[in-house]
Amino acid sequence: MKKLGYLLFSTFVLAACSDNADAVGTNVDSKFVDKATPAGVQPENDLIGDGWKLEFSDEFNDGRIDFDKWIVKDESRGSRPALGITEWFFKPEAVEEKDDALVIKAKKVGDDVMYCGSVYSYTKYNMHHGYVEARIKLADMKKSVLTAFWLQSPTMGNVDGTGNDGAEIDIFESAYVTDELITTIHIDGYADDHQEKNFRYDTPGVFEGYHTWGMLWDEEGIKVYYDGELKATFDGIWVPEKVVDEYLYLSTIATFSGQGDFKGQPSDSWLSEAYFDYVRVWVKE
Repeated sequence: MKKLGYLLFSTFVLAACSDNADAVGTNVDSKFVDKATPAGVQPENDLIGDGWKLEFSDEFNDGRIDFDKWIVKDESRGSRPALGITEWFFKPEAVEEKDDALVIKAKKVGDDVMYCGSVYSYTKYNMHHGYVEARIKLADMKKSVLTAFWLQSPTMGNVDGTGNDGAEIDIFESAYVTDELITTIHIDGYADDHQEKNFRYDTPGVFEGYHTWGMLWDEEGIKVYYDGELKATFDGIWVPEKVVDEYLYLSTIATFSGQGDFKGQPSDSWLSEAYFDYVRVWVKE
């Protein structure tokens, strides 16, 4: 979690500079920047250079969901027959802020239903070109609970053979019980015209402690990073244009891989949870 030194420093700054709005946060004029975000913070990625301006952040450390930034989903998501799940849901009861993190949980309901959690920034905040980063501790995939950090567009279902008019951009999904992840871009909706491109790659130790994911989206394409290492690159038809809105998504999900042991877990029990330490978005100054 946040280092003690940072907490002490932040406390000192708040106490000494409470009448100076620029003392905390990089862009305090924006409601989308958390005032608890360290001033001048840059991405934890040496491969993308510097000169970034913070546009959005949530440190998840005030014990409440910020509804100026997030909507908590409440909907059915279908079934996962391979896991023995007849129906799974996004449910508000699976989402809370505690222990300086956004905690998104998963629960077994009865013998064959899974409740998961999700927040998204639809109608609140949209990302265009820039760099998005999150520090996350994954849920336990041995119980079939996938953790996802992704973006979606309200126009993703438009069909023109490209992602110019929007895409689902899965920065990562922890879909497997092994130490590996998958990064995917989906375009042209989810029906007969659907297209996707993905990268599946090794991530040793990914289920141990916190790790950092980032996505760079610029005129050249999209690049995805894990703990500062480049893992996936997309260009051409897979990349939305700058004018397309892409909103943020943070979720636990009943995994699509069929892996893990959902059936063997006790009925009516909490399965696991993912911890999101922060989410931040920068644009080039």
